[in-house]
Amino acid sequence: MNRIVIFGAGQAGKALYRMMHHQSQQVIAFGDNHMDLQGKEIDGIPVLSLLQVVALRPDHIYLAIVNREACQAVSEQLERAGYQGKISTVNAMREQLNLRLATVRLLAEEIQRRKVPGALAELGVYQGEFAAEVNRLFPDRTFYLFDTFEGFDQRDVKQEEEAQHSKAAVGDFGDTSVSAVLARMPHPEQIVVRQGHFPDSAQGMPEERYALVSLDADLYLPMYEGLRYFYPRMSPGGYLILHDYNSKQYKGAGEAVQAYCEEQGIYLFPLCDLHGTGIIVKGK
Repeated sequence: MNRIVIFGAGQAGKALYRMMHHQSQQVIAFGDNHMDLQGKEIDGIPVLSLLQVVALRPDHIYLAIVNREACQAVSEQLERAGYQGKISTVNAMREQLNLRLATVRLLAEEIQRRKVPGALAELGVYQGEFAAEVNRLFPDRTFYLFDTFEGFDQRDVKQEEEAQHSKAAVGDFGDTSVSAVLARMPHPEQIVVRQGHFPDSAQGMPEERYALVSLDADLYLPMYEGLRYFYPRMSPGGYLILHDYNSKQYKGAGEAVQAYCEEQGIYLFPLCDLHGTGIIVKGK
């Protein structure tokens, strides 16, 4: 049995641990350079410093660090400390396997099989990678894209600061544009762009039912307003995909989802993916 260390005791490390096949791989420790995490335990497994990890001489170290520069730096630190075993990165794994995309493909099959009626929507489009796959899966359905296309809005960032939800800044994720997103869409004739601050950008919308909605707005206010707007308009059997539900970087997203679910008495299913995704199925 391979002795494994997962370096990175945050969201990505915990997600990777849940996905491990523990009968063939024994996770003997987590590693992390953050001193406030060292000495703690995750599921009874200790969180160690880099030097303590190297001293264990594990067969394999998985770097559960999403930031590529930080990941490379830790890899170099391990090698300088004398580690000679195998090192794999979660980024390399994510480029080959994407649980969130795999899930939306399965949901598309379910929606088509059960003939769930309705349009599609995404709130928080950014550069359109996820939206392009949804557009490919549903070539005959109207797809509404809601985004400022200028990054985070000052109103939402102010609330994040006051509630200490995240370190979001005005203009984060602003390196996008309507034209660039539309250029990625395989069926751009089905796209309806709603640019602006949500929920203002929903004013004047035709009354629609939705079969699939992705909420990827990261911050508390747009996530909460997104649920308020879309959940009542979901077709029975439709799906809401909630990005960052289990995010440590954008805690407000999860808190918004929890608040709305408690108010409405609804429940979600969390995915074991690096994005911390949650799924809500609309009942009758």
